[in-house]
Amino acid sequence: MRLNQLAIRRFRNIHQADLFFGPEMNLISGNNGQGKSNLLEAIGLLATGRSFRRAKTDVLCHHGEKWFSLVGETYHQQLSHTLEFFGQQNRLSVRLDGKNQSSASAMGQALAAVVVTPETLRLIEGSPSDRRRYLDWATFAHIRTHAGLVRDHQTARQSRNKILKAPRPDLKQLDAWEAQLSQLSAQISINRYHTTQQLISRIEPHLGALIPGKHHYTIQLNCQLNRLDSAWHHSEARAIALYSEMLRSNRDQDQRIGSTRAGPHRDDLFFEMDGQLLSRYGSQGQRKRFILALKLAEADLLEDHLGTAPLLVLDDPASELDRNGIALLMAHLTQHPRQLFVSSCNDDDIPWPQTHQTLHRVEGGQFTPFEEPSDS
Repeated sequence: MRLNQLAIRRFRNIHQADLFFGPEMNLISGNNGQGKSNLLEAIGLLATGRSFRRAKTDVLCHHGEKWFSLVGETYHQQLSHTLEFFGQQNRLSVRLDGKNQSSASAMGQALAAVVVTPETLRLIEGSPSDRRRYLDWATFAHIRTHAGLVRDHQTARQSRNKILKAPRPDLKQLDAWEAQLSQLSAQISINRYHTTQQLISRIEPHLGALIPGKHHYTIQLNCQLNRLDSAWHHSEARAIALYSEMLRSNRDQDQRIGSTRAGPHRDDLFFEMDGQLLSRYGSQGQRKRFILALKLAEADLLEDHLGTAPLLVLDDPASELDRNGIALLMAHLTQHPRQLFVSSCNDDDIPWPQTHQTLHRVEGGQFTPFEEPSDS
């Protein structure tokens, strides 16, 4: 899977750019605030259907403009595709080979990517909601119904909370919403559990390459059901029954606070080193390298689902890792062929491996001329 070229119009500080990319390492170099991250954001938007900055469409437009467009020429499964994103008035339209698509349905058909930003590398220190959001995204990449389950769960939970806050709750409505919540909760938690297990099964080689040493690292889904039945994930019916029991038994307390406490909206991911929380006992370097290994495991999981390697987009890793960490990362990446996009303030910040490279320098949203790569 490759992004061969990209036409950008009125996106962030990039008024106009027509870029060609190499099949292996693509380095985007320039000082802070010149447009490196904006280019990577555009690539990420094409590949994932969302801004890694969580920006709305109107914010993505060039200053003073009311629309932006991205047109990418991609290569996937021996076929060339044209992927177009057009943003206007907080609306985003997507076309694949001239046909209208949703951003979700287009993802993976022509382009897919795993994106790593400085914010990603701080996932361990972030909130449980940050880690749930990450896990749901990793799950959605190979279980497309998962996003709908999460949205429906939020709606059902809000409806239950509204009934709980009423002076005289309607018990029949409460029963109905709790039945729906129990089923949705079970499906979400089981999906998250299986994604966690798949990440665990793929992360070890990346940990060994990025964090040499004798420490043992683990990932665990911290779910409320763990305290009730260690085997809850083997049976959806059992998980539904457990959530139903919790919702019913918590009614009085939930009514006092006007909020639902039982459910997957309270899940968390625990990252541990030698049985201790990595957030408490790991160094900054160990935490950042662990998250890099986790993202590479995510890329492996996505590759298994798609049948081809997704792009890997790294936004300024040299600002977050020491030189040894960068050297280990670059050496490891050359062992896993895929198209790479890496930004850096200085070419010398990163010990680039001896592989085909395409260099793009950016200043004020303008990219210097470069030679179009030959077909491969």
